Amino acid sequence: MTRKTPSDFRSHDDWLLHVHREIPVSEQPYALAFGRTELFRGFYRVQGLGFPSKFAKELERIEMLHDPERTAALEALNDEMFRSLTGHLLDWERPRISEDDALRPASPRERIRQLRSHLAQKNSYFALWVAYKKGVNDHSVAEDWDEYLLQELRAVSAEEITFAHAMAELDKLLTLFHDENRALPGLSFERVWFLDHIRGPERMAQTRAVLGMLTAELVACTSA
Repeated sequence: MTRKTPSDFRSHDDWLLHVHREIPVSEQPYALAFGRTELFRGFYRVQGLGFPSKFAKELERIEMLHDPERTAALEALNDEMFRSLTGHLLDWERPRISEDDALRPASPRERIRQLRSHLAQKNSYFALWVAYKKGVNDHSVAEDWDEYLLQELRAVSAEEITFAHAMAELDKLLTLFHDENRALPGLSFERVWFLDHIRGPERMAQTRAVLGMLTAELVACTSA
């Protein structure tokens, strides 16, 4: 059967609309998971990487399953592919990072400072939030955050606005970890580092996952 994937649509909202309108409710969770799988396969192609044979074999096995096992197995595979891609990006950038001891600061607080510095330089949406905060503090910016975004980003998609808002939330969470000198939960440093490398709807999916991870860690620390 020929399946449509997110890349066949102009926006993620159009993709979701297609899934909800054209695919039976019982099959929608698998269709959405399969859409993520195709985004990851596209990312392998963009990076000039061959799709790992172990993932291809696992996909063949999953196709023979029935729901709910099929969807659960595909989601697990998606998570494994994301970890693999994150590892690839980390290995690709590690020589430059290592030169500055970027991954080996002396404390959680210094590690977060290094991460925020990287985001301010390399993640344009995070940089917008940093510039906005500075402008508010020195009274050079009068608009509220939403107005500032519309003025600076101009003709952009709703997805980009949403990602920019998420970067503001990310900064607030990182500030809490920094002020309490708390270590970030496992792999969240690397996931945050590479968020802006991801394109398409997968970027927000991973961003929401990271924000949820950081929030859950803070709640657990507060409750302890």
